[in-house]
Amino acid sequence: MQLQFCIGAMSLPGHLHIPIGERHPSHSGFISGTARVDEGVWHDVELRPGYGHRGAEKLFEVRDYRAAIMLADRHDWLSAFSGELVVTMTIERAMGLQAPRRAILLRTLLAELGRIHSHLSFLSVVPDEALRARLWDVVDALREALLAWSGNRVHPMLNRVGGLAANPPTDWRPPLDDVRRLHDALARALAGTQRYRGLAVFDALDCAQYGLSGPVARAADLANDRRAEGLLAYDEVFRPVPLRTDGDGQARLEVLVDELLASADMVDDLLSLAADAPEVIDVRLARRLKVPEGEHWAEVEAPWGVAGSLLVSRGGATPWRLSLRTPSFANLSALGRALEGTPQTRIADAVATVGYSVGDVDR
Repeated sequence: MQLQFCIGAMSLPGHLHIPIGERHPSHSGFISGTARVDEGVWHDVELRPGYGHRGAEKLFEVRDYRAAIMLADRHDWLSAFSGELVVTMTIERAMGLQAPRRAILLRTLLAELGRIHSHLSFLSVVPDEALRARLWDVVDALREALLAWSGNRVHPMLNRVGGLAANPPTDWRPPLDDVRRLHDALARALAGTQRYRGLAVFDALDCAQYGLSGPVARAADLANDRRAEGLLAYDEVFRPVPLRTDGDGQARLEVLVDELLASADMVDDLLSLAADAPEVIDVRLARRLKVPEGEHWAEVEAPWGVAGSLLVSRGGATPWRLSLRTPSFANLSALGRALEGTPQTRIADAVATVGYSVGDVDR
């Protein structure tokens, strides 16, 4: 039997709607697809993203470089800082700029806070109702901490070419102790279930073929942590998590849980380092930026893998081309193959373990 389906916030006429959770990241936007169902098992799965097409890569071409950072912030709303950071770093690399040390430390800190925020959102499928309520309370507390710093709860818009827009408030501190307690509870909840075992398996070859990185690769025994090419402070604070070998949904969720604790510890270290760094957080630049001609690339590791941007400049005040490489697109490209042979009753659980943001895919 041929089946049409959709995953996300809405359903399409004639399509099987597969809900994952009202606040799960898949609920923002949607994707559709087709599958052949044989005795309740899915085969020949084909996914169709693109319903939320934002045209951002064309908009980049008619925005100046400072406005491009704002557009880049809007794709992966679970880790908006990573989007704005990678574009900012690409522009700085093209101009030969080095941000002040304090800005580098605080950028790294904000990237790790974004990782915690994103991971918790995807881990909302694991706990029972009571623990899930605690989880969303911590997510909201993280957003309030970001609001106190940037004036925005989700889209920080703190990056500037040459540094950051603002220092954190005096005595600012995110809810790291709550994150650690939640880590312990989530680890126990995940250890007590086999619900995600054997779902959506990716091995090392799959990761190479589809360009999978981040937690997906670490769940398949591949170490590729925190590539930021010396532009961030990971060489001073990085804490690796244990690799997994099964490559399935359970292994990916275990990696996410481990990274909550690692990221919280890194944020603590970065707060201490930033306290001892000079207060300067930006480099003064001309009002109108011009980037030298050429092709320029930078990348960071966003919560679900490598995020990069390729900037092509002709020397003017706007990019000639600014193309994004997003982990969500790689993950969703591989998801159809990962669902091959999955019972229909377990499709929602399988999809829940392969992270993507619709805005990041439909950029």
